[in-house]
Amino acid sequence: MLPARHRMSSSRDFAAAVKGGRRAGRRSIVVHVANTTNRSPVPASEGGPGIVVLADDLVVPAPRVGLVVSKAVGDSVTRHAVARKLRAAAASVTADLDDGALVVVRALRASVDDDANELAAQLRSGLTKLGAL
Repeated sequence: MLPARHRMSSSRDFAAAVKGGRRAGRRSIVVHVANTTNRSPVPASEGGPGIVVLADDLVVPAPRVGLVVSKAVGDSVTRHAVARKLRAAAASVTADLDDGALVVVRALRASVDDDANELAAQLRSGLTKLGAL
């Protein structure tokens, strides 16, 4: 499971990553990445995602990951199974992500047949291509 500070919940953040970022397609997923280090962070106490303190006067927002698993992937049970695998894959790469990165992982129909390790490898590949790792 992703820690709360790494979860993307704002529709504004989803839009920033999908519409304003770059994307890399893989066989089972599409990875969207936007870097937001130039935006001012919102502390967790004010409803923001939290921050990583690098020094006494320098704070950088933590990287956040969001998932999009549409009905095109399958029924509810299938979508939730895919989402669990994607969350596990995302949790394995959050420590390596650039600070302030917004990452949206969109599942394709082929993701149903892949296991968590394969999805993690595709996620790493997409993030490496986009320069987020």
